[in-house]
Amino acid sequence: MSNDKHHARSADDENAPAKAGPSRRKVLTVLGGAGLGAAGIAAYAANASAEPAGSATDATTTGSAGTGSTATPQCVLTAEQMTGPYYLEEEKVRSNITEGRPGVPLAMTFLVVDTKTCKPLPNAAVDIWHCDAGGVYAGYTAISPDEPYDPSKADENGHVPNTDETTFLRGVQLTDRHGKATFKTIFPGWYYGRTTHIHLKVHYGGEVEGRTYEDGHVAHTGQVFFADEVADAIAKLDPYAKHTGSQRVKLAEDHVARSAGAASLVTLKQVKPGTYSKGLTGSIVLAVDPDATPPEAGGRPPGGPGGGGPSPSPSS
Repeated sequence: MSNDKHHARSADDENAPAKAGPSRRKVLTVLGGAGLGAAGIAAYAANASAEPAGSATDATTTGSAGTGSTATPQCVLTAEQMTGPYYLEEEKVRSNITEGRPGVPLAMTFLVVDTKTCKPLPNAAVDIWHCDAGGVYAGYTAISPDEPYDPSKADENGHVPNTDETTFLRGVQLTDRHGKATFKTIFPGWYYGRTTHIHLKVHYGGEVEGRTYEDGHVAHTGQVFFADEVADAIAKLDPYAKHTGSQRVKLAEDHVARSAGAASLVTLKQVKPGTYSKGLTGSIVLAVDPDATPPEAGGRPPGGPGGGGPSPSPSS
């Protein structure tokens, strides 16, 4: 992605408090406002179980159950978040990103909406990456998911160089004429200091060359999250249960999730009702301005992690 690529971000970036920024970051969530705070997102997560079905389109027009919230227009901008330390260039254009990595199957659909027209946006490149069931990222398998960030691993620019050439759980898909891009992946695990999440970028204006997406620009950088109830249940299954080196941070304790708000929570449905082991389908709406090049959110807190220090407490 020649004109919009970024090296792996500073290892301090991912757990930095999200800063108020230009109007591009202004967002209304499905609960109203520009973020929920600990109590609000915890209440939303309690309602966001894996059973309520609902398409990506439904998610933009229906408030969370029991909140008394009103519908949120799907053309309201999705909040910018931070890239984190594990982004790599040259992600492959592909729909199946598992590469045989074990875990609960997840068919994850992103609906990208143009905020200027309130219509689905075709030919946008959705670029996602996340850790495996043990908290490990492709390209960084030599970095422990259970230890705080070690500044000796960063270069002179504060970037974390990749440690290997693995590519599992990374990929790019172009949205179809309905604005949708679906990935075959697994439910993410967790690592030190963070709750369960998927990182993403939306690129626009480029084209597929070979197996990569080239040129264009980054129209959105974000993270999406999963209800604690679901993550807790899946953490008891193999191979997730084998990850005992660190505890998963809850949504209300993860400042990135609190900043992103309820609009960043994935709507999930069990493939086989009553069980998670057979897999899940997930959907979420990303409302972007395809012509914008917004800066990502975040800064560099003391001791901040890549897989590093814990998120600030809800009172921080």
